[in-house]
Amino acid sequence: MKVIHRLVPSLCTALVFFIHSPAQALANVDSWAQDGVEAARGAGLEPAVLAGAEAAAPITRAEFAAVALEAYKAVTGQEPALDAPAAFPDCDDPAVTAALGLGLVKGRSDGTFAPGATINRQELCVMLANTAKAAGKPAEAAGDLSQFPDAGTVDWWALEAVTAMTDYGIVSGVSTYGALSLDPFGTATRQQAMILSGRFVETFAQDDPEAAPWVPDDPEAQGEPPENGGAGTTPEPGIPVKDNAVTGIFPITEEEKQLLVFGEVVEYFQTEAEAEAAMAEIEVPVWRLLESGEKKAGTAKLKVHAALGPVLQAVFQEIFNGEEQFPIKNIGGYAWRSSERSEHRWGTAVDLNWEENFEAEIGEDGELIATTGNYWKPGEDPYSIPEDGDVVRAFKKYGFSWGGDAWTSKRDYMHFSYFGR
Repeated sequence: MKVIHRLVPSLCTALVFFIHSPAQALANVDSWAQDGVEAARGAGLEPAVLAGAEAAAPITRAEFAAVALEAYKAVTGQEPALDAPAAFPDCDDPAVTAALGLGLVKGRSDGTFAPGATINRQELCVMLANTAKAAGKPAEAAGDLSQFPDAGTVDWWALEAVTAMTDYGIVSGVSTYGALSLDPFGTATRQQAMILSGRFVETFAQDDPEAAPWVPDDPEAQGEPPENGGAGTTPEPGIPVKDNAVTGIFPITEEEKQLLVFGEVVEYFQTEAEAEAAMAEIEVPVWRLLESGEKKAGTAKLKVHAALGPVLQAVFQEIFNGEEQFPIKNIGGYAWRSSERSEHRWGTAVDLNWEENFEAEIGEDGELIATTGNYWKPGEDPYSIPEDGDVVRAFKKYGFSWGGDAWTSKRDYMHFSYFGR
């Protein structure tokens, strides 16, 4: 990680100051983001496509293409032509076409652009790295991501860009109650995109761009930057930071967990729409068991509470890296249930290989009476979860309970839950 002092004190010293009227501005910018958004807006980095749009909502591919184009113009001083014919059958936006021509963005494998699709943080890093390259100032990664516990979840094709954008201080990580993570699959919001584009221009408008000191990507990280000047962990006042190597990267006490998932006031989701709005789909690495008995690396997707996305990605990365190479056939997360207390309804529970890890009531004689699934035979069936294996250890390390030993009245060997329900 390169360490320097910021050379440009303000965007306004490097760029022509430009004022947008309120009608042209993002709507309802969160208080923590106001300074960063105003700085980027004052530097002319807010494209017209964002006028009146909700600041905290996810930014779309077309919208960020327009943001990247404004950043390119600010760094190079060049005004790209906007009269080229549309390059995608599903998008005739001149800004997207211009961004494609400059190499800032790319289309999908099916030849479309998907302008309304959202982008995640690692995709945003790739687009910014492309913008730096197109501006003649390629971002070379000089550090690594070892300070982030979820670094192993970054896709290979985005690794160089994420490392570079982190090294230059454009992306510094997301801090949640004292735990800093990259959150590569987290959805980027419009206000986050504006702030990051401002940092990008402030850095790459220099003749010799260098890394900037640590600045958090969200309002949770507070206090002084770490001594090494790079991304680090700064505690939220009143919430102790635990030893990450022992207890995991996210809150462990019941109070901390409730703050992470529900905020200061615990209000369980009353409607399915309310729950759906709090969820995010994540992709995790898994081992697949072939008919030949060999294991093959793959990925699986599941929907979970957005606040737990990074921690669950870290959990599955540890399982994937484990010596067992435990195979995962079935995986489930969020599901709307009738019970208000269901953790699947909250998006805070995960089920694995349910046929081979049954749920069972405990009879009077201690016999297990199956209610869901067929059996639990660790050591015999490779899909059954060993009680002292990689899977249980990884989930417990990050604060989850296992249904195999959490209760006295029943066993649920497939089930891992954040609140132990």
